[in-house]
Amino acid sequence: MDLHAFFNNEVKPALGCTEPGAVAFAASAGASYLAGPPKHIHLRLSANIYKNGQSVGIPGTPGLKGNLLAAALGAIGGDHEKGLQSLENIDEKCISKATEMLKAGSLTQEVLQDTPNVYVEVELIRQGESVTAVVAHTHDNLVEIIRNKQTVFEGQECESGSGRLPAYLNELIHMDFAQLWELAGSISPEDEAFLLKGATMNMEVAEKGLSKPWGLGSGYVTAENMQQEDLGLMIRAWSAAAADVRMDGGQWPVMSSAGSGNHGLTAIIPPALAARFWKRSDRELAEALALSHLVTGAVKAKTGRLTPVCGCSIAAGAGAAAALTRLAQGTPAQAEQASAFVLSSVLGMICDGAKGTCALKVGTAAGEAYQGMLLATKGKPMTSQQGIIGPDFTGNTTAVGELSGIGFAAVDAVILRLLDRQPSGTA
Repeated sequence: MDLHAFFNNEVKPALGCTEPGAVAFAASAGASYLAGPPKHIHLRLSANIYKNGQSVGIPGTPGLKGNLLAAALGAIGGDHEKGLQSLENIDEKCISKATEMLKAGSLTQEVLQDTPNVYVEVELIRQGESVTAVVAHTHDNLVEIIRNKQTVFEGQECESGSGRLPAYLNELIHMDFAQLWELAGSISPEDEAFLLKGATMNMEVAEKGLSKPWGLGSGYVTAENMQQEDLGLMIRAWSAAAADVRMDGGQWPVMSSAGSGNHGLTAIIPPALAARFWKRSDRELAEALALSHLVTGAVKAKTGRLTPVCGCSIAAGAGAAAALTRLAQGTPAQAEQASAFVLSSVLGMICDGAKGTCALKVGTAAGEAYQGMLLATKGKPMTSQQGIIGPDFTGNTTAVGELSGIGFAAVDAVILRLLDRQPSGTA
């Protein structure tokens, strides 16, 4: 398996929630073909993009939320060359114009059926001009731009767009856990440095959330009320604090995993904090991080990029548990057990869109990852099937994929109906 290709495509810096980030990216790309600012913006979104962008904070703004404002900000002041960090340099003037468009009713959206679960179509209109930009399959995959009914940009089709997994993911899902463990130990010095950079990024964001309460302040409150230095509680607090900052529109990028910044926080912060606590070497941490991303990627390859179930919990939580077990000097079999314990615990956690309370889910997943490691290294092993989860990682990913894709098929429709009852687009 091409590990470098895996990290290059699955582990990337992202500014803010990746769903409105994808909307802003598409809007900024389309706006680069307009002669001036758009007068009207219309979004056509997949259900999952709509759901995850509805209530989440936008980086660098005073409490603004939602896909509509992300589109306006991207079109007015975004830089599509920065990809998922396209809103990095927006200013007060840009924010003012975007909010004016929202108040004037110049921003509209609809949910499309029968699209890829990652699908963003942004139509930008001004007098005599119409530009439509499409992002699909992955959050930063610009498929095409059409100006006045003429195609002016056509991106390269990613493998997932043709219904096929990328080669590196296709290989990944056919590996057993022992192979994932071995692969994580084979990372190059270049990939090691990249993985450690991601740990530094995410830990710095966690420190922001621990210095003062962001959003719900879930991580801040947990840390403030710890009676003693407890690694399990610290992992929960630091992970939640980082998510508090990110969901509240903090303007610092995080290293994502499998297309999600919160997945990245969950997959990275627990092992990074444990390595610091246990005084592990940089190489030991990098190998643990590699394993975390590989496990997360293997689960997500079975469930899909955006899902009715909370990927931070079932995918990144399982990855973090495996990574913690490796850092605890456990065996591959114990790390496989740890991931199974996490899946057994958080299997039914749904995704009802990105918002402040995602920090609670990130904290829960991180805490369960630590508990899974403890059970795997100090408790009794899971030797038989427990419901749909058992000792075998490959069987578990298949079960989780079927549960998410088939068993929970109606969940998103209900969530969308409930979300539509709520106000959106403002703080």
